[in-house]
Amino acid sequence: MTDSEAVADLPPPVDLGGPAQPLLTVRGLTKHFPFKGGMLGRTAGVVQAVDDVSFELRKGETLGIVGESGCGKSTTSRLIMSLILPSAGEVLFDGQLVGPGGMALKDYRRQVQMVFQDSYSSLNPRLTIQESIAFAPTVHGLNPLAARGRAQDLLQAVGLNPTQFARRYPHELSGGQRQRVNIARALALRPRLIILDEPVSALDKSVEAQVLNLLSDLKTQFGLTYLFISHDLNVVQYMSDRVLVMYLGRIAEIGPVDQIYDTPAHPYTAALLASRPSMDPDHRREHAPLTGDPPNPVNPPSGCRFRTRCSFAEPVCAQTVPELAPLDRGQAAACLMVNDPRHSRHLEFSPGSGAHPKKHTAPIKQAAQARGAA
Repeated sequence: MTDSEAVADLPPPVDLGGPAQPLLTVRGLTKHFPFKGGMLGRTAGVVQAVDDVSFELRKGETLGIVGESGCGKSTTSRLIMSLILPSAGEVLFDGQLVGPGGMALKDYRRQVQMVFQDSYSSLNPRLTIQESIAFAPTVHGLNPLAARGRAQDLLQAVGLNPTQFARRYPHELSGGQRQRVNIARALALRPRLIILDEPVSALDKSVEAQVLNLLSDLKTQFGLTYLFISHDLNVVQYMSDRVLVMYLGRIAEIGPVDQIYDTPAHPYTAALLASRPSMDPDHRREHAPLTGDPPNPVNPPSGCRFRTRCSFAEPVCAQTVPELAPLDRGQAAACLMVNDPRHSRHLEFSPGSGAHPKKHTAPIKQAAQARGAA
């Protein structure tokens, strides 16, 4: 693209379906990774990383995704971004199919951006901070001068002084500062959805609090929708409106954050919540709520994939794959024993541990602002 073809500003994205239409719709998303073995190098099996995942993300909300390592969280995010191709399933953005016959990938990625866990490797070490942020707008047709101006505005928005940081290189920044740059770069194209894959897991707690409060402020300022992936259950509770729980490539439970944390319907969700350290010394947990490792995704258990670690499993759990069914409590769970009285009594007392993090947002935010940019 020549300078004469470049524009002074990119047109804002258009809301096609209105507020009632989900911004993101995932239907039957599946990804199996084949691997080879034997002397002839033939396909020996497939790793079932993601299996039949379906959900909707509403406009303006934050959907948190939690689960053990290897459950398919990051693979799901990369499938949504079309960084890897699915084995089956489809993704719709504001009612439009993404891919061949639908929304072009370039148009889609202008409206959907991603912030990765590793803040250093996701930045080009040969580009200055200003060049990294301005690169995508330039590719999408923005005048280079206007792109550099936008980069400086975004640096200011994420709490970094452009005069001080614009000409620096990634190795000259701290981890918190690099993650702020990655957030600014994700905002450069004025996206509507940002996928946050473990954005604060590599940061210390003081910097983590600053970045979380920054993300909350930017969501309001730019009218964003978040897909937030994390291992930290307290962080997910603080950031999310709804929570999706994954186990071995499938959805175990999904629902409003308060409902999931107060009355989990799936035994795996209850075990995850019960694993949080208790702040009450009189109620310390002496036994692990969940033992053993997840089964091999190459050969997962028949029926319910959680049955080999579930204390409520019955013979029917090995024969029938549970569907994600809506419940009266407001969430949906994939469990055949969800109405079993023993199951309900146990889950009622499982998750209680620690204070609700949303009750302490003001002190956290004030402390972050007092310390300044990381």
